[in-house]
Amino acid sequence: MTIKTRNGLFQSALRRGFWKRLKRRLHQQPTYLEAFEQWQARTRLKGRTDCGVDSIPIKHIVGSLGRSREFDRDFMPLDDSVELRWQRLIRLYLTGITLPPIDVYLTDDGYYIIDGNHRVSVSSFLNIEYVDAHVIRLYSNVSQTSL
Repeated sequence: MTIKTRNGLFQSALRRGFWKRLKRRLHQQPTYLEAFEQWQARTRLKGRTDCGVDSIPIKHIVGSLGRSREFDRDFMPLDDSVELRWQRLIRLYLTGITLPPIDVYLTDDGYYIIDGNHRVSVSSFLNIEYVDAHVIRLYSNVSQTSL
């Protein structure tokens, strides 16, 4: 795959993201990923369990730890800052190379990505619905706001 082709795919992802965000706004749906830190601020962590590797639906990923400003709710890139890494990953995907599972926290709200945002973005662009993930289940009991 040529650099020109990868550039074209990335530009297509940016355009697709623009239109998906517009559609979400019109339907009054969330357009951006939630920062994991927002979840932490409103809950009290009770415990965690390592659930191992599982296949999870991308549509149930609601946020990210540290990268919520780089991708939208559908995991389309928001700007050119992720372009080089995104292009490398799409090249690997399209040549059939299997990448390692992403790492996620599972909460009552959904999944938050610890590591693997770019892999999810490329998977979402390629209309892949599920991604392998190492899942850590977080349990919370009392909301911080109710104290």
